[in-house]
Amino acid sequence: MSDWFDRIAKLAVLGEKFALLADNIGKLQTKVEDHEKRLVRVETIIEITRRDGSTLRILPSSSQS
Repeated sequence: MSDWFDRIAKLAVLGEKFALLADNIGKLQTKVEDHEKRLVRVETIIEITRRDGSTLRILPSSSQS
């Protein structure tokens, strides 16, 4: 019977850890979205201020060689 209580206690601890993990992932997602918005603003500023009228192209890291 004690074995069952130990297992239930471990599940409760795991549940708490998963809840904390989900909360941390949510916070990280918010930060990433904020950084993405800031990057778009910086790219826009660069495009607006280019004298030759060309467009800035930033390749995704997977396509850079």
